[in-house]
Amino acid sequence: MALSDIVNTLCYNFGMDYHQELNSTPPESIPFEQAIPSASESLKLRKQQVVRSALQDAAVELFLARGFENVTVEEIAHAAGVSRRTFFRYYESKEDVMVAHSERLGELLLAELAARPAEEPPLLAIRNALVPAVQAAISERQLLRDAVRLLRGNSPLRRAMMEHRNRLEERIAALMARRMGSVPGDKTPMLLAFLTRALQDSAVNAWYDHETADIAGLVDELVSRLCAVVADVPASFNRAGK
Repeated sequence: MALSDIVNTLCYNFGMDYHQELNSTPPESIPFEQAIPSASESLKLRKQQVVRSALQDAAVELFLARGFENVTVEEIAHAAGVSRRTFFRYYESKEDVMVAHSERLGELLLAELAARPAEEPPLLAIRNALVPAVQAAISERQLLRDAVRLLRGNSPLRRAMMEHRNRLEERIAALMARRMGSVPGDKTPMLLAFLTRALQDSAVNAWYDHETADIAGLVDELVSRLCAVVADVPASFNRAGK
């Protein structure tokens, strides 16, 4: 199937099925005793999060002030008030501080995509996964602003992100292949994985530039523009199998 055929079909299904989401029901709640961790576990997790956040905040502040290349792990640890050894218990490198943030966003997207109903068309599932994933990402507004700013101005850091993004695309492709029941050799899941990740990046960058509160509208505009671009591809454009 040609790229234009795939996306045209997805765009058609997106338009036909979008209104059905208005009638969706919320997931069942988790029993209280299962939702609340034990006191000791909660305290340990809270301590770990405090240290992780301190390291992240110190790293981002130093990166923005002095440039990513000019900051060392030792300086990040010192600014956070911990040892170099403690730093490496949480992060593998200074690049990993920013990669870990990106990985959390990727995990959010994967979880949302995996939760979409199996009968939902692929593009609609991607759209419906992106909205809550991006909304969750912008809940950490300042961190997201700083991360985008650093990535836009730092080629070494962008290169460090590529391995993570490649792994994320592979996992999304595997998920999409299972959803669609794809046969070996079908390139559609990888195409959809790339599209998903690209839409997420585009949504985050669009939010950074305009800081709209209407994330659903932002994502819908991106999907609509994609559909409009594909609609301009001539019907004769089909190189599948050549």
